[in-house]
Amino acid sequence: MAKQPTLENTPARSSGALLVQMVLTALMAALVFAATYLLHIPVPGTQGGYANMGDMVIFLAAVLLGNPWAAFAAALGSGLADFLYGATAYILPTVIIKGLMGFLCAALAKRDKPSLFRLGSFLGGIVMCGGYFLFEMLYFRVGEITGLAYALNALPMNIIQAAANIAAAWLLYKPVLALKKKLVKQQ
Repeated sequence: MAKQPTLENTPARSSGALLVQMVLTALMAALVFAATYLLHIPVPGTQGGYANMGDMVIFLAAVLLGNPWAAFAAALGSGLADFLYGATAYILPTVIIKGLMGFLCAALAKRDKPSLFRLGSFLGGIVMCGGYFLFEMLYFRVGEITGLAYALNALPMNIIQAAANIAAAWLLYKPVLALKKKLVKQQ
């Protein structure tokens, strides 16, 4: 049985197919950046930590782009937001964590099944919470506050961020899937 074409496996019918994929990836990276940088809430008691809505765009990029494009858009957009926000300690962990979130969700969402997308975004939220918890526990020590205490302080906001982004992505899944199918037809 032949695979159904998707943006990630559509054969190049024109010399512009790769260009279209690269432009969509750049657009999604810009949207990840905007939703991360412009829609952020500083987390009290952290050194540059902030909650944002960028994960929603990462999950939707996973549907639209597939791998490795979604991972790249997630890492680039989120890393750039940390850089411009001044959260320099977070840049490298963010690139790794967000790239992994995009990769994992795209790997599960590639079959265009809502249940797999929900699982992928839920697991992406766990990767985000666990990844930042591990990084903060190992990296930060502020005065008398240990890394574990620091990570525990930031964890509730990370959980809230994950839940809000997952819920928003689930609400937007069907329109983004319809857009993806329309783009595949045009290629």
